[in-house]
Amino acid sequence: MSITTLLAIHSTDDQTDNLKPVMALAEKLGAHLNLVVFGVLDTIPTATYPGIPAAYLSDEHNRVMEKAQQRANTVQALIEDANLSASVLVESVDRGIVGRTMSRHALCADLTVFPHGSIPRQALLTDAFNGVLFEADRPVLVLGEGDEPLAGPSRALMAWNGEPEAAAAIHQSLMLLEGTNNVHLVTVGEVEAASQGGLEDEMSLFLARHDKEVSVDRVEGSASEVADLLLAHASDKDADIIVMGAYGHSRLREWLLGGTTRDLLARTRHAVLMAH
Repeated sequence: MSITTLLAIHSTDDQTDNLKPVMALAEKLGAHLNLVVFGVLDTIPTATYPGIPAAYLSDEHNRVMEKAQQRANTVQALIEDANLSASVLVESVDRGIVGRTMSRHALCADLTVFPHGSIPRQALLTDAFNGVLFEADRPVLVLGEGDEPLAGPSRALMAWNGEPEAAAAIHQSLMLLEGTNNVHLVTVGEVEAASQGGLEDEMSLFLARHDKEVSVDRVEGSASEVADLLLAHASDKDADIIVMGAYGHSRLREWLLGGTTRDLLARTRHAVLMAH
């Protein structure tokens, strides 16, 4: 199954240049791009300030909507210059429902794409990222550094720990990796734990049936080192993309205290495809 529809989410606080690699990826894949431009309404809680006039809230909403529409017009001009198949959608949302709003759009796309370095550095896009993963249960791709879009990667590193999140990422990556033959299935753990097996041989056979040349790479290390070890291994193997499950523990625990998901996204130069 090929990718026919990409979703990109763009905040009015972001730079329009960050959309160019996303647009170039859609063009290379021959996919339609649904591009949501959104502004955020920072509503003052009426329970705290019960006397706020309704007219103020209406004016604030109109201001945010106008700003979003102006940015959408700029984005539309970029799309027309690129002769790209795309739809520009405009949203004005409360800060607390960014994730839920964007999750609805993700239901109608094969894959949601974020610019390199945007997650977790940009709070609003991180909210959208979490909404797509958890509320829509759809895969996300965070692009690698550089202006060249990812299309037809030749080498993929797939992080495998025998858990459903990792399996979901691997399964949902196959539509993007149709032309990718070289796969490194990487397990990270202590020697004793690795020797017990985590279905890595079975997963490698599954991938082989999808015409992948698979090597199982067992890397020794502790749970606190997973991000470092995956990034180092991806560089050693000259991987074009890292495929991994997001948030092995609770989302709140990982997002507040760090964790592999956050650490890897904050530091990687590679493209990363994640699912939960």
